Amino acid sequence: MIPRFLALAFGLAAAAVLSQFPEFAQQYLQRLAGKVDQLEAQVAGLDAAAAGFGMTRAEYLADLALSQTGAEAAARAEAGAALHGRLSESLGAFREAGALGRLALVPEVADLDLARRTMGDYQPAVPLTTEGAGFAAAGFLAGWGAWSGLWGLLSWPFRRRRRHLAEPAPDLVAEPQEEDAPFIEYEGDIAGSMRQPLPGLSLTAQDGTVVDLAMLTAPAILFTVPLLGRPGVAHPEDWEEVDDSADATALACSFRDSYDAIRDAGIGEVFGLSPQPAGDLAEAAHRLALPYTLLSDPRLSFAFALDLPRFILHHERYQSASVLVVQGGRVLAALHPVHDAATAAPRFLGKLAEARKAHQKALQTA
Repeated sequence: MIPRFLALAFGLAAAAVLSQFPEFAQQYLQRLAGKVDQLEAQVAGLDAAAAGFGMTRAEYLADLALSQTGAEAAARAEAGAALHGRLSESLGAFREAGALGRLALVPEVADLDLARRTMGDYQPAVPLTTEGAGFAAAGFLAGWGAWSGLWGLLSWPFRRRRRHLAEPAPDLVAEPQEEDAPFIEYEGDIAGSMRQPLPGLSLTAQDGTVVDLAMLTAPAILFTVPLLGRPGVAHPEDWEEVDDSADATALACSFRDSYDAIRDAGIGEVFGLSPQPAGDLAEAAHRLALPYTLLSDPRLSFAFALDLPRFILHHERYQSASVLVVQGGRVLAALHPVHDAATAAPRFLGKLAEARKAHQKALQTA
């Protein structure tokens, strides 16, 4: 009895561990894609600088390395370009491979630093997908087989012949199961964004232009939404059960109605960030008459880079509604969760004004 119980325990433990690989691989793939995008922007900037002097990249780096102060910068740039090439190949191979193929590719393409960071933020997933169930079954069989083999070796000297009377197994009656609650998980920490520089990401606006938020010099407001609703298109199932699924349309309209007051307060620009494609954002901007720019981030690269709040609904990941003030490559202020989305913009402006008054008063009394 005890050996079978231990074999079952080993099998279940191995099933639980291996069933997480598809979800872990997906989260690692998203981080890898964000890292490649960031390095791609850096390499593009390097090539643009070289082209400005009429040089190739290699010529530009060699010329830069001639000076004592430029040698270190040239070494970093060359290392970044090499890392971009290696990770780009890994990203392509990882995307094309299925779940089993990704498992086989791990020793060849895995980036240990990205893997450690993915594991540090990883939230276990219930193996409801076909791939997760397959990996869970394989892990269970591997764990069961490993313990059975080990127990067979350990118990072999003590075996005695015993006769067993075959007894019919009792009929198993399945108990009625309660309806499962929607699978929802929450990730990220808004406080963590205050300690990190803005990532150098090139995000596509609804008009097709490209914006790099890290290059903004004037203060700007950036708000993130999980999805901007569209007439006649329903939200995903159980959307109303998510705590962070603020009314994105109401939030967008709130910043539209307060746009003039925002500019009068010294804010240079407003950006809305959504995972939807630029075409959908163009439709929303036109329909809602938005005076500011909407940016598309389908991979949630910005949210992952700053560890902004996110949630998983039925194994699909979304960024939560948040409001940030950014300037000079840093986050100056942040708000999450966003309650009462329709009045979020004026309330956020009020808090900024109070913070400025308190700062000025502190300077006067210092």
